[in-house]
Amino acid sequence: MSPIFGGSSKTATDTATVDTRAIGSGWRFTLKGSPRHYDDVVEIIERSGEAEVYFGEALTYERGAGVALWRIKASGFRWLPELYNWWAEQERTEPVRFTMHLYIPPETKYPALDLRDQSPTAVEQVIRSRAPRD
Repeated sequence: MSPIFGGSSKTATDTATVDTRAIGSGWRFTLKGSPRHYDDVVEIIERSGEAEVYFGEALTYERGAGVALWRIKASGFRWLPELYNWWAEQERTEPVRFTMHLYIPPETKYPALDLRDQSPTAVEQVIRSRAPRD
């Protein structure tokens, strides 16, 4: 989050994050979205205590486009409606629309769905039914 809006000022010296905390058992999946919002998304996901970004890249390239990557392990989904609320606020205050895609392992080439087209409840149901669980 921007320091202007009460967030912390972070430098972009390390663009890859590997988290070694263990959330216990949970569903594993990946989100890809705008690199501009990398830190905010990590904070929202991990704030609930039910999910962690065990690997993330603030900027990577996929078919020539810059994207952020969040590999997530989640035992719960309270963070998902919060992510959607934050997303709506970002699009209300900024002139740029963006989307996020869900990838379910082992398929990493094509997204399982576009979060813009689904409700948080529908996304949770897809993850629970299709994502591998540790």
